[in-house]
Amino acid sequence: MTDNHSYKIFIKYLLSYIILLLLPITLIAMLVYSFFVSQLEEEVIAGNLNTLDNMRESMDEQLGRIEDSTRQMLIEDNSLYPYRISDQWGYKAWGITRELKRYQRMSPFIHEIWVYFKSDPAVFTSSGVYSLPMISNQIYQFEDWPASSMITDLQESRTASLLSPGYDEKSDERYLRMIQPMFPNQAKPYGTIVYLINEKSIHQLMSTYEKAEGSMWIFDQNNQLVTSIAKEGSPSRLALSKLITEGNHTPYQEITLEGTNYYLFLMESEQSGWKYASLLPIHVVMDKVNHAQNWLTYGIIAILIVGGGIIYVSMRSNYRPIHLLRKESHRLFPQKMKSLNELETVRYTLTSLANQNKDLDNRVKNHSSAVKKQMVFALLKGEIQSLSEITEYDSNIVELTDEAQTQVIIIETAEHVHSMNNHTVQEMEQSYPGPHPILGIEHFETGRYVFLLLIQETFTDDTPACIDQFQERLHELLGGTVTLGVGTRTLVSESPRSYLEAQTAMDYRFIQGVNRVIRYHDIPMSFNHQESYPHAEMESLQRAVRKGKMDKIQSALSNITDFIRQKQVPLIIARSLCYDIIRSVNEMWIGLGMSEQHSAQYPDIFVLERLETIDEFEHLIQSISQDLSLAFERLNKETSAKEPASRSLNLITQYIEEHFDQCEFSLQGMSETFGMALPNLSQLFKEQTGQTPLEYVTELRMKKAQHLLTTTVKPLSSVAEEVGYYNVSSFIRRFKQLNDMTPGEYRNRAGAPTLENNQISTAKSKP
Repeated sequence: MTDNHSYKIFIKYLLSYIILLLLPITLIAMLVYSFFVSQLEEEVIAGNLNTLDNMRESMDEQLGRIEDSTRQMLIEDNSLYPYRISDQWGYKAWGITRELKRYQRMSPFIHEIWVYFKSDPAVFTSSGVYSLPMISNQIYQFEDWPASSMITDLQESRTASLLSPGYDEKSDERYLRMIQPMFPNQAKPYGTIVYLINEKSIHQLMSTYEKAEGSMWIFDQNNQLVTSIAKEGSPSRLALSKLITEGNHTPYQEITLEGTNYYLFLMESEQSGWKYASLLPIHVVMDKVNHAQNWLTYGIIAILIVGGGIIYVSMRSNYRPIHLLRKESHRLFPQKMKSLNELETVRYTLTSLANQNKDLDNRVKNHSSAVKKQMVFALLKGEIQSLSEITEYDSNIVELTDEAQTQVIIIETAEHVHSMNNHTVQEMEQSYPGPHPILGIEHFETGRYVFLLLIQETFTDDTPACIDQFQERLHELLGGTVTLGVGTRTLVSESPRSYLEAQTAMDYRFIQGVNRVIRYHDIPMSFNHQESYPHAEMESLQRAVRKGKMDKIQSALSNITDFIRQKQVPLIIARSLCYDIIRSVNEMWIGLGMSEQHSAQYPDIFVLERLETIDEFEHLIQSISQDLSLAFERLNKETSAKEPASRSLNLITQYIEEHFDQCEFSLQGMSETFGMALPNLSQLFKEQTGQTPLEYVTELRMKKAQHLLTTTVKPLSSVAEEVGYYNVSSFIRRFKQLNDMTPGEYRNRAGAPTLENNQISTAKSKP
């Protein structure tokens, strides 16, 4: 607070806190003395009406189940009928009793069901079969339902009736009795159904919604009291029944019964016609109001006492962050902050940062197309060897699994079509109908485009049909001739080969015609691929490259050239050979850590497609041979002076075994530790062990991984890190290459230990 601006802001904060203190006190006083009583009354009304509504719904549900059971027993073709007409008494009694038990289980609200057929001497119940004298004298003895009345109701009932809960001396319980004649609309019903409902079941349901201070009452459709839960001192049943019968049936009213004022809440069921009433003494509500007023008064006093101290503490704690923000903003924008107060400073800073962020987003969006183009070129040139490298360009472009493949499509349009339409590559990408991601770029030749399909193994293999639809849509979009040359599916690292195949398919349009899809694997070959490809010579070249033997490399290259001239192989084979040679050389540089050699020094896939004669191919091979010779010669000179006198293989092996499972381990770092050039160290290790250092490291890592997979239940991410892999995807891919199965499949086949066993073994190993 060293200037006027800071002082004004501080005063504003001080006044705001004073207002914040006075505002709740004022509101509390208004609530207590003006609105609190009415609000509490409304809450009580709403709460009791909601309670009655819940009670009504629960009783309607139970009565509805009873009504459904009655309806099922009254239909002509009911489940009791086969047993009722049986002449064998034992079968009849067993069947009817079993069916009644089933009906009873459908509604646990029912204690027991009776069924009496007038042609039978006994009453069938859900618990057994009893004669009329037995059930009216020995099984049940109701105070308000003597034996004679019970027998008369069973034999002569013509209308449905409800008996209020009566006391049974035998079970010491009170039961509600619902009597229903069978087919009451007929002149003479042939039977009677009786439902016994324990009053405790109704009370238990009522107690769920009962208000502790009041009472709850239930009346049937004839305003007859069914049951109630009433506290001591509640009005008599007669007085309330009279009020319900004669009074005004509104959901809520204030009444006076027996000298006490009550809130009466009343609700009638549209389904059954039953009425549900609740009584709440008014003085109970007012006692709560008075109690709340006292506590609110104490709270206001406490607020006034503590408020002053809180204002001071809050002023210091809340103003400090604003002051610090102003200082930081002044540091970022020193020229703009001299005439601004704290709030203006923060506003200006946020606006400036938002504008900078918007500019950055626009730059990223403008750069996304260039990133995509660079990534496609890198895939076609073979610079991307694994799926994880794609995310280095842009992790948001695509999401691929380790099983994904690529397929190259070259599109050629007629020259007049290309010059007349203004459609972008993005619009052409959107025309592809399949689920696979597709990336496209313009070819260096006018009227040509290159598209790269990223095919997920999880999708249905409908790619050929999608490509056909793609050609049709492009034909409609561009409005002219569109020809597609399609290569075969390959791994990500083999994308250049698919490009050469697509180019070969496109060249074949001279024979098959234009405005169609030409697939490489559909081209009729007049030569044998196996005989036209020098497999033995290529294997010899690869071995020579790995060993760094220049004389053997030149010999292998010469043999390949002679083979091509003698066999007169097709141009696609010559291009593929050149691609394989370049890839082998690059793998040698990577494996030996010779970072000064890079694939960019050799022709990419776009140069290879322009090879038209064997002479051009031979000249390219000779150029590669000379590069290899010069590189080996230079490396030998550089490392001869640096090599130590001692080349202890045991020390190298020991070093690898001690550090192979570390994520930071590298062959280049090992070579620097021993003061040897990496090519010489690799050659020494290869001559002595028959393996390259990289192969030996990989072998050790895989053995340790297999041990961890079969003896522990650690997740794959932990296993990968413990054997020296930062990236779990790289670990899974490498493990599958060497073991023909994923780590998870290996663990399942080997029978990994359960979690319980692993925890036990871990616990035993602890001191």
